Amino acid sequence: MRASFWPGRSGIVNRQTPVPMCRCSVCKKCCRVLPVEIAPFKSYTRPVMETACATYAAVERPMESLRQTVARLGTGHPHPSALHGWLGGLGARALGRLDRHAVGPPVAALISESAIRLQGELRTEWTQPRPVSPRKHRSRRRRDQLEACTRLFEAAGRLFPQAAYPWSAWEGWLESRFHVTTWGFPARFPCTAIQHQPPRQAGVACAPSNRGPKRRTKGKTHGARDPP
Repeated sequence: MRASFWPGRSGIVNRQTPVPMCRCSVCKKCCRVLPVEIAPFKSYTRPVMETACATYAAVERPMESLRQTVARLGTGHPHPSALHGWLGGLGARALGRLDRHAVGPPVAALISESAIRLQGELRTEWTQPRPVSPRKHRSRRRRDQLEACTRLFEAAGRLFPQAAYPWSAWEGWLESRFHVTTWGFPARFPCTAIQHQPPRQAGVACAPSNRGPKRRTKGKTHGARDPP
């Protein structure tokens, strides 16, 4: 049994999930087999991560903050820094920057297989730019990650429009073809730090500094000192 966090009616629920152990008939190696909803090395399930990341990256929510997004999940929600790390890692994965880090098949292979079997227009739509709110990034690298997340969840919604969690459904479909985790990403990706918005123009005025010439005191004789 493994503890994992699932979406519930009033918040996030900590639930015990059976994780069977299997043995390979060729090499005789034993390994645990995770359900498709649980990503490797993650405590929160894919539906929780999908709900949070898709909500924050949605084009129609340009003013949404990390704290507001996780608060929508209810009690037991993840920390805003966790959502920040998910967006960075998943965005880098969708951009193909983690193809050499053994987190799954190359992104190009995932898109090609999905385009051949499910929707032929996916290749063209995958390369189209997506708008990103300027309030959610202050660097080009972070903007690319958020744009890739938006592209990923929009593509999943077109491929599996009837699913409650399209990205999780896409993961399950890809695993049935590649037999490994496909949209894997590191839990704490070394991405850009949380980039706060610059301060407002209105501020508290301080006293003006004295820009006049300073009096010279070095080398000045003050006379003899009095005895103690």
